[in-house]
Amino acid sequence: MGIENNEAIIATTWNKEVAEKTREWIRELPTAWQQLFAIIPSIVNHKQTIIFAPDGSKKGWDIAEQGQRFRNEFFDLLKSFDYDDGSSPLDFIEVGYGEFGQKVLRGNCKNCYSDADYAE
Repeated sequence: MGIENNEAIIATTWNKEVAEKTREWIRELPTAWQQLFAIIPSIVNHKQTIIFAPDGSKKGWDIAEQGQRFRNEFFDLLKSFDYDDGSSPLDFIEVGYGEFGQKVLRGNCKNCYSDADYAE
């Protein structure tokens, strides 16, 4: 038994070099983990969205711990692209959903336009 909860990371960038370095990082992962990634082009503005899908494990399983390690490494990779002024060529979030409910776990996006919540 275990708790069924899912974690995923979604990142969007306009920067082709960042997207290619991310692809290179993904290619270094074990094959089973590579297939959890999708890179999707946008219709306009030459953006690409990289999705790291859930691994399907339950909390407490060994593979869940491995998945968390890879999510942490991927999150660190995304943060490594930050510019010196703290801005980033990426917008990204990690979300959790399932038996724990739903939540944005971490990310780099801030509301730049008001104090109002984006979504309630």
